[in-house]
Amino acid sequence: MTLRLSLARCAAWALLLSGWVGLGSFAFVLAPDVISGFALVALWLLLLGAAASVPTRDEPRAWIRRLALAGCAALIVSALALAPRGGGLPALGLALAAWAALTALASGVVRSLRQQQPTAPLPPIGAAALGALCATLALGDPGDLPALAQRLGLLVALASLLLVLLQPAEARRAPLRRCRAGLFDCSLPAWPAGSWRDPLQWPTLLAGLAMLPMMATLPLMVAWCRGEAIAPQAIVALHLAAMFAPALLLQRRLGAWSLRRLSAVCACCLVAGGALVLWADAPWNLLGLAAAHGAAWGLAWAGQLWAPDRRSRAGASPWRAALGYALLTLAVGAVVARFGVQGVAGVHVALGLAAGVAGLTGLLLNRRTPSWQAPARPARRTRYRVPRPPSHRCPRSTRARE
Repeated sequence: MTLRLSLARCAAWALLLSGWVGLGSFAFVLAPDVISGFALVALWLLLLGAAASVPTRDEPRAWIRRLALAGCAALIVSALALAPRGGGLPALGLALAAWAALTALASGVVRSLRQQQPTAPLPPIGAAALGALCATLALGDPGDLPALAQRLGLLVALASLLLVLLQPAEARRAPLRRCRAGLFDCSLPAWPAGSWRDPLQWPTLLAGLAMLPMMATLPLMVAWCRGEAIAPQAIVALHLAAMFAPALLLQRRLGAWSLRRLSAVCACCLVAGGALVLWADAPWNLLGLAAAHGAAWGLAWAGQLWAPDRRSRAGASPWRAALGYALLTLAVGAVVARFGVQGVAGVHVALGLAAGVAGLTGLLLNRRTPSWQAPARPARRTRYRVPRPPSHRCPRSTRARE
């Protein structure tokens, strides 16, 4: 059962990452301008949040989910093959809706397998890293749309077939456990209520935002770095490896990190990425930015998964998280459409500057335990009495004379 859950998680994460970058590559080529491409990516996030928020209470029958998986996969393969051959935006819109539904169905398969486990499984850090590797192989060069459509179609077909085979047939036996809040294993988090009131948490919360501009602008960065004699496959691999490799290497230690240490490390990564953008030469500034801010997001994401108190209320609808991230995608798109690559650099420099200021403010002014985290009770100190040696007490008159 653990192996089946890991395989389902891997397939779901591969669909999420490859869909975000692959559909964005189609959007920026087929859309009339840059802001329209970002609007299509924001529409995909909205559709994903809406689809993921539908099956939250009752599990559908196994044959219905298997039929829906096969139908969505067929629509995606057909629409992606038609989009670069005259289908244009209508075919891409069909692919967006079908891919959002397929990703939500994959998340449902994962949830069904989780509910059948007798105990709560470990966070999906290793499965997500393996899914990122599969997405890297499928994306390749995002600029070649016909070849990209074939690779993405093959990935969708294999992932859907795997999920159909992994879908459990019998009804759920274990009692229903509420899943993690946010969208898709906290990759788009819904933060704890009141968390922004504590400046010590700001670097971690800002690091959770770093994934949005990185993934949304990755197809554009591939096009910008193409003239610098850097292979597009290397850029995609660097982005995804920076997001998951540090979390994978440190996953056993992140559970023991305090909030102060996690915030300090995330702040250092965000500040380092902003400094590289300002002082390094092209294209090393963008590559260093991807490595530093990708590591910041990965550590913040893994820290959320290991510490339940750093997440919002379990079982919350992902619709709000998707709506917020869609609006942020449109804001980033407006900046990039106005300033180009300098706009991407400016967004990440602003993240680094805000994380540095927040980290220093939290260390100087907020030394108490956050209100949402229960303070640990100090260990009770035991006092030991050392017996005194017997004393020969003299009469009072003798002590007075002495």
